[in-house]
Amino acid sequence: MANTCQFERKLGNVGKTLARAKREAAKFGSVFEGDEAAGHYRLRTPLGSVIGTYTVESSVCRFDVEKKPRVVPRALIERVFDEFMGWGDPDERWSE
Repeated sequence: MANTCQFERKLGNVGKTLARAKREAAKFGSVFEGDEAAGHYRLRTPLGSVIGTYTVESSVCRFDVEKKPRVVPRALIERVFDEFMGWGDPDERWSE
């Protein structure tokens, strides 16, 4: 595992979006903890865990991925986060 990447997403309803992420993570035996200001996560994958922190300023959430399996590309991590946060749901959709 290596120190890796950062990415940001603009959130609509921050509280609702983070609550959804916590529920989705729990379904897969992963952890997504924190509040509307900051938190941390450990997402299980078949290749190893993705570990990091998040911070929220205004409605922009910054994800700092601290550790991930080398074979898991950033694009896949972003896609998983987008799904956990409700990408595609008009009420919870992130905007770029």
